Amino acid sequence: MGQHSMSKRHWEVANLGWLGERSSKFRQEVRNHVLVRRYSSGDYPHHVGDEAGGIYGVIEGSFGTYAASEAAGIVLGHIFRKGAWFGQGPITSGKPRYLSFKAMEASVILYLPPSALNQIAHSFPGAERELMSLSEYNQLIMTRVVSDLLIRKTDCRIAAVLLRLFEIIPNGLRAGDTCRLTQSELSEMTNTSRHTANTVLKSFELKGWIEVSYGSITLMRPDELRRCAYA
Repeated sequence: MGQHSMSKRHWEVANLGWLGERSSKFRQEVRNHVLVRRYSSGDYPHHVGDEAGGIYGVIEGSFGTYAASEAAGIVLGHIFRKGAWFGQGPITSGKPRYLSFKAMEASVILYLPPSALNQIAHSFPGAERELMSLSEYNQLIMTRVVSDLLIRKTDCRIAAVLLRLFEIIPNGLRAGDTCRLTQSELSEMTNTSRHTANTVLKSFELKGWIEVSYGSITLMRPDELRRCAYA
């Protein structure tokens, strides 16, 4: 992990999702307090059970979200990509971390430590509410994680998970967008075997919906993938 300065491009990326929906006053407060950190692939900003800390905004790379399961141990549920913010849970609960986050590749984040969050929350009337809105924003994503896993047909379930990973902003699917993702990670997030995930990906690729490379998938025809997911 290293400390770096923030570029104009980084700030634009940070505003793609949740932060971009906040007021200009709130965004400026965030900009005044953020720290830029770089993580190597495999680094963890925090683990399940860690004490509460700050929140993180992805501006380069991606971070896997891991939850503790009594049946399966630590499992991958979602991958946050550029524009996503995470780590807000303990802010509202005051309890230790219940999720782990891992850099899936070399990544850069904006970090707001607890002291900065406290200053932002008290900076102007309504600021605390804007900060807490991150919980609701990410709850909608977690709801999709659950609903995707309830899709019975395997190929439709895999298509739905792919769409979720590619959708950096609501209704923001773009042909040509590439996501760093292995078949093993996809099989874990879709609750399928690696062989099944590989077979389905090959069928999607033959139809021209995606392109599969080593360790990454490129979205080619989002509308077709959506039709498959929600048929």
